[in-house]
Amino acid sequence: MVDRMQRWVTAGHKTSHIEIMMIPVIHALGHKDSELIRRDQHALDIHHQIETGAIQFNEQLMAEFNDLHLQSYLWVLGSYEIIRSICERLEGDPRQKIAREAKHVFERVRMPLAKMATANRYREDSPIAYPALNMEHGIAWQVQETVFITRYELSDTFLNFLEAL
Repeated sequence: MVDRMQRWVTAGHKTSHIEIMMIPVIHALGHKDSELIRRDQHALDIHHQIETGAIQFNEQLMAEFNDLHLQSYLWVLGSYEIIRSICERLEGDPRQKIAREAKHVFERVRMPLAKMATANRYREDSPIAYPALNMEHGIAWQVQETVFITRYELSDTFLNFLEAL
């Protein structure tokens, strides 16, 4: 996890020429990403214990899952806004293409989460992103009957985008 956090720190500094105040926000989002990855793994461990009957689902576990889901939701909204801002500020720059691609990946989940509407380019999706638990990466959202997008996948998209700047 330290390696991933170091990637966030390094990648965050790549935005210094765009807006210096993005750096601490990106670092905070990277820190939250690392925390959410740990919490996702814990949720998956708990899920496995519930399935095997080792523990019973209870109100405390429900509250933990709800908080993990809420924190993941807020992480998506915050990350999208940074990507959107970078995309706008790179107008006319060849790097705007990679910013736009990252923004489009996020839109698929962000629009139904924030506006309860489908993104224009994903009209076949549901206007609601239904919460789910992906057995490999944790928190996810269902946007079509068989299409699930994990927060971890979005995180990788964001991090890879920043590293490519």
